[in-house]
Parts: sequence; structure tokens; C-alpha cells
Amino acid sequence: MEHGSPSRPQLMPRTPPPLKLQPVDLDTWDDGTYADPFYTEAKPDELDEPWPYRFKSGDLVWVKSTGGRWYHGKVVGQAKLGRTIQGEGLLFWLVVFSSKFRKYFAPLNGEIKPDTQYTRKLLKDAGWPESE
Repeated sequence: MEHGSPSRPQLMPRTPPPLKLQPVDLDTWDDGTYADPFYTEAKPDELDEPWPYRFKSGDLVWVKSTGGRWYHGKVVGQAKLGRTIQGEGLLFWLVVFSSKFRKYFAPLNGEIKPDTQYTRKLLKDAGWPESE
């Protein structure tokens, strides 16, 4: 260490803890507050807002990557239980996107939306091209 230059510890980027996901039976799962028609029929006003939506394997979706970019993808498999940002509505869906990536996304984290005309409008309004 040179005289006059204080030693600084190297700051490493903080990585989020891994998701702890468990299988869930959707036939018996209770969506709690989010099962109310107010939530199931309402749509988000902004792209990043939560949308309590139940997907099925094979559904086409839009997902937001860790870097904040939106990608077109497809739900594969069944939902899993895990803790979301909201702390409630614990469903995560596995999505294949960008032809090679697989990751779990939660509707209540605002990071997955169904591929609908409404979602495409939200994407366009937020400045995202439709053909990602």
C-alpha cells in the first residue's frame, strides 16, 4: 500500500439469494386476496405493475430479464411456490425465452405478463419494440 492512499475493500455485486421453490397443486391452491374478481379482472396500468394471472404450460408470455429488458417467451411446466416481492401470491412460472434461457418469473413481481393485445400496448407505451 502506498503512503497516503487508504486501503479500500473491493465491493462485490450483491447477488440475490436463490429462490426456494416447491411444487404446488393449482387445483387446491388458494390465491387469497388475489382470487377476488377485482384483481383477476383488473389489468395493470403500467408495464412493471403486478398482474395476478394464472398461466398454463404452453402459454406465450412477455418476461422482464434481470437487466430490465422484456423478452417474448413460453411457459413450460407447472407453477411453483416461492416468496414474491409482494410476499403473497407465491406462484412462479418457468419460462423459456430468447431461445435458450430458462428462468422462473412471478406475476406479482410485475415481471411476467400474458402475450395479449393489452400487454403489447403496455410494451409499446413503455417504448419497447413488439418484435423482441
